[in-house]
Amino acid sequence: MTTTESRSRGRNLRRDALGVGAGTAIGVSSTAPAYSLAVSVGLLAAYTGAAAPIVLAVSAIPVVLVALCFRELNQAEPDCGTTFPWTEKAFGLSVGRMVGWTTVMACVLVMSNLAQVASVYTYALLGLDGAEDSRLAQAALGTVFILVMALLAYRGVRVAAGTQLLLLSIELVALLWFVVGAFREAGTLSIPAFSDTGQGHWAAGVLVAVFLYWGWDSSFSVNEESRNPRSTPAIAALISNAVLVVLYVVVAWAAVAYAGTGQLAGIADDDFLAVLGEDLLGTAGGKLLIAAVLVSALASTQTTILPTARTMLSMARRDAFPGRFARISKRYHTPSVSTWVFATASVLIYVILVLTSDAVLADSVAAVSILVSLYYVATALAVPFYFKGQLQGRVVQRVVVPTLAVLSFVTVLVLAVADVGAGPLVVVGVTMVVGAAVMFSMKPPAEGEGRR
Repeated sequence: MTTTESRSRGRNLRRDALGVGAGTAIGVSSTAPAYSLAVSVGLLAAYTGAAAPIVLAVSAIPVVLVALCFRELNQAEPDCGTTFPWTEKAFGLSVGRMVGWTTVMACVLVMSNLAQVASVYTYALLGLDGAEDSRLAQAALGTVFILVMALLAYRGVRVAAGTQLLLLSIELVALLWFVVGAFREAGTLSIPAFSDTGQGHWAAGVLVAVFLYWGWDSSFSVNEESRNPRSTPAIAALISNAVLVVLYVVVAWAAVAYAGTGQLAGIADDDFLAVLGEDLLGTAGGKLLIAAVLVSALASTQTTILPTARTMLSMARRDAFPGRFARISKRYHTPSVSTWVFATASVLIYVILVLTSDAVLADSVAAVSILVSLYYVATALAVPFYFKGQLQGRVVQRVVVPTLAVLSFVTVLVLAVADVGAGPLVVVGVTMVVGAAVMFSMKPPAEGEGRR
């Protein structure tokens, strides 16, 4: 290890920078609520019909079980790498590396989604139809957005948290306007009969819901920068999940009541907010909904960079990544190399996808959902192994809850694989193969070098 790397490893992330409110804002914003709803409610209606709101509510149960697993592990070891260090201690460095890589690759994939949405919606909001349809223009603006959000993340976690509060407020106002307008136009709070079950693909519907909820664990990724790092992230994550359940169920309920499942299923491959927004709320309301999806994507871009850079930082501290990734900015107390390497990789993959693919958004939602489910399963499974020999008095928290979480997600994964098609599975397979090659090609550290 070089002298520079040794000194940089001695620096810390900024301590005591975030409270419960800021942690909650980061957790909620990371899910990109407006964007996630916009691209998922139509799919849910196609898969599950009028039961879409109930599927969203029920899908929160395994997610909350995993959040409780995160809480248990975080109380014992509040490390910003979260899933990686916990699975490393439970199963060894090789498994920890693969789980950490799975987390990183899920975030790389979703960055292309977010940058694409942000660029297209910016041009739509400005009425620049030519640029909106130009792949080169999309690539250019999406790249700018990734780099700007990376800069804000690099400039400090407090700057990032303040940005999230502002952007999240815009999202919530727009979604509330939609809900009120939808129920008013529908003239009722009832929804079509639950005999309308759509295609009946319940597991695929739950997998879509996993994509909607993913992001709350960013509250744990800033644990080292939180006040009371062993407890504050868990409180923020659980509040984030509660907010998301209410928000998602109510918006889906309003959409089904207003448009019906047939119309929503018919626009399953489109953004239902953009399709319905102008007719429902007029030009101004339609523009606000477009702006909400835009800022949702931007907010999530930043809050995807935050946890991923910290995962890479943690992996470097434990010699699963090269030591330079452990460098922390002396001025801003944020991961420096990790932040900019991740941003650069995201730009490269995004530009390649947008310039060569006819369906940048098509398969990545399901692929990301599968990757997220895999590392949720790994984290939950790690709990009883992490606390082996320390189960007395905490059997429910350290055995029962993790077992239920693992069974829930494994069941969904097994049932959903048959429904999602080959595209997402190919993406997942390539990700895992590349991850294995990268992880096992790294030179092991010298004995006693760099271990924390």
